[in-house]
Amino acid sequence: MAETVDRDGGLPEDLLITILMALPAKCLVRFRSVSKYWNSLITSTEFINIHLAQAKPLLLFHHHNQSYSLRLDNESLDMWSNSEFELPSKREDDDFQIIGSCNGVICILNTLQDHGQSMILWNPSIGKSLNLVLPRLSDPFRGIFGFGFNRQSNDYKFVRVATPQYPVGCHVYSVKKRSWKAIDVSPALGCIKPIPSVLWGRSSSYNYAFLNGVLHWIVDREEFGSRFVLSFDLRNDSFGKVMLSPYLASKLDEWMSILVYDNSVSLFLNDLDTRCMKLWARKIRINARRIGGNGLYWQNGEILMTRYPSDEVVSCDPQSKEIRDLKKLGLSDYAGSFVESLALLDELKEPSFTSAVSSFKCFH
Repeated sequence: MAETVDRDGGLPEDLLITILMALPAKCLVRFRSVSKYWNSLITSTEFINIHLAQAKPLLLFHHHNQSYSLRLDNESLDMWSNSEFELPSKREDDDFQIIGSCNGVICILNTLQDHGQSMILWNPSIGKSLNLVLPRLSDPFRGIFGFGFNRQSNDYKFVRVATPQYPVGCHVYSVKKRSWKAIDVSPALGCIKPIPSVLWGRSSSYNYAFLNGVLHWIVDREEFGSRFVLSFDLRNDSFGKVMLSPYLASKLDEWMSILVYDNSVSLFLNDLDTRCMKLWARKIRINARRIGGNGLYWQNGEILMTRYPSDEVVSCDPQSKEIRDLKKLGLSDYAGSFVESLALLDELKEPSFTSAVSSFKCFH
């Protein structure tokens, strides 16, 4: 790119972009007020995507005291920042669950026992959020959920598949279109339901794996007494099925979790016959009892899980088969990959969580 002076008559454009790219998301949000040009540059899709591509990989932990912490995804899990997990609604019957996160946007479900379900898409790095009410169903508390990003259309999507009911009902929310869409589900899926809850209490409805634009869940098909992986492609809003081996498909009474391990969709099986945890991507066995959770693969090649029923975080090494306690992480009921990003900055105008923004520092 040729060196040109920016439109405000200040720094050369190339130098300005280089400087801005190195700044944390919170600082960039503030610098939008410098000028119209800076605002248009920082909120452009190209700038947001490039800034995201160079973001530091972090791990997000949600703790029992309703706070969360961000740690670097490195061997020592160094602290990045702490913040109170403040949500807009304070009703006593609220029940918030983190569905997952993608590109720095956290998807939170509020079951609101007396009022149906609502959802929050929240980027705490920039204090932007989107609050949605889910379409009503006859039984709003049964189903599976997923959240991801369609790179082709630059669109974040939330998916709810209502189960068990026949025909299976599905609704997809598009942030870009600001609308819900009902998806016709093939009768071939039959009557499906989420697998039994995981050991440490987090519902299996929220256990999914997102890889290359596709969501994956483990579900049971009641009429055939078997288990398979249900997929949903965010690029064309279509379902698919991945059949399991006869051995895995028959394990209907055992806890199973799906996760992305080493850039592939993998299964964790708590085998009651051998009392071992099995990582089915590599057919690796880990001798462990009372270890649960959905599992999170981190950069050192190990998998974060929790002890049952204490929710103490442990790290399992699939190669050495060793398990080590990570006491410094405290008690956590959710762990997920995270990055600080500008995601949603070009979509939403007003921040809903201003108190959360102020808790982040500009420099780390």
